[in-house]
Amino acid sequence: MAEFFCIVAILPLLRALAQWHRGSMTQSAVHFRALLIRLIAAQACYYMIVSIDLTLTGLVGMSLAPSPVLMTLPLSLIVVVGTICSFVAGHAAARFGYRPVMVVGAITVIAGGFLSAFAVATHSFALFCLGTALTGGYRAVGGFLRFVASEYAQPATRERALALVMYGGIAAAALGPFAAVAASHAALQPYLGSCPLIAALGVVALVLALTMPPATGNTEEAKQPAIAIRRQARNPQFQQAVLVLAGSGLVMTLVMATGPLANDHAGHSSAMGASMIQWHLIGMFAPSALSAQLLKRCGNFGTNLAGGFIMALGCILGVFFSSGAAMIATLTLVGVGWNVLFVAGSALLLRSYPQGRGAKLQGFADGSTAAVSATGSFAAAWLLQSVGWGGVNLLGAATVAALLVALAVLTWQNGPRLSQQLKAGPTLPSRTGRSELERSESR
Repeated sequence: MAEFFCIVAILPLLRALAQWHRGSMTQSAVHFRALLIRLIAAQACYYMIVSIDLTLTGLVGMSLAPSPVLMTLPLSLIVVVGTICSFVAGHAAARFGYRPVMVVGAITVIAGGFLSAFAVATHSFALFCLGTALTGGYRAVGGFLRFVASEYAQPATRERALALVMYGGIAAAALGPFAAVAASHAALQPYLGSCPLIAALGVVALVLALTMPPATGNTEEAKQPAIAIRRQARNPQFQQAVLVLAGSGLVMTLVMATGPLANDHAGHSSAMGASMIQWHLIGMFAPSALSAQLLKRCGNFGTNLAGGFIMALGCILGVFFSSGAAMIATLTLVGVGWNVLFVAGSALLLRSYPQGRGAKLQGFADGSTAAVSATGSFAAAWLLQSVGWGGVNLLGAATVAALLVALAVLTWQNGPRLSQQLKAGPTLPSRTGRSELERSESR
């Protein structure tokens, strides 16, 4: 059922790609459509790796750890290293461009996959921790994929391009958990096969990274230095973007991390737990095109309200019901709400800087989101034991309510400033000579 839904969910993507710049089959439009397809494929590799990590890292850590206290250390290292590297990757992209950063990230995940496989084969917990730390470094650059699409799109289609790249997560939803389990049984030793699968996906990601345009955009603005974070700290759109991305990431991670544990505590089957995560991933990525349309019709504030309402509805359902079907519904709705908020928050981030000069801001926003989300991940088990599944969802609903209130206050306080920024309009792309995208295609 879930796999069929994934196939149906891809149909809007195929339609959008077919209609992209319809009636304007210029060389630039054709090159950008090809870039968009490569970015979606790279995003699929990224979320497949994330899905495999979420599915098996904790189990491998439990089998190798010398003490039960340390069994979650490998998964924690992925989160911590990924968070730190997000800030570093933003500054590196601003200086060297997206392509070198993505190439280095892909190389780290290849090394991490093979090192983790060697660690599992030799029963070395220390080497496995080092391998997962390298994998965490790659997770820091995966967020840039959506920004590459936005920086090379026409100004009027930046948010739409960003949303379409998110469709790469559908492949992870359909195949990730089951590919991880199948690979873990491919070798005689348990879990040994899943680590080379991560390395293989890293090789595909490396090939795709080498085809990416080298610069951070093809506008005249992109030739200028990246905007410093301190310069935009008081920008209302940047403030709202970080608030929405970090707040929605916190609630999503908290509910997602708690769900499988609550499923086990409630006595549901492991198959029910796998279905729960699968439907959660579908909710996170399937509505991307619809979220972009909602953003176009309702604007940022209306879209954020809609996303917050959907996420809160899922949490409220979890407050009162703990059956298997209700848990699946809770995680699915939370995933859908996160998608809407993620697209709206990313759009706010895009509007906070001139096109092509936001690499440092992108890294800061992703790093802040990862840091806040890590808090939810680390607190999940303790909160579940302290307040139960219903209490966790009540906390999630309260967090969403606080997020929407803070967003409304910021919108009301900065209304005049936002109006002035929107009237200024986006920076137009350069029309002199071939674009950086076309030049990179010819190399």
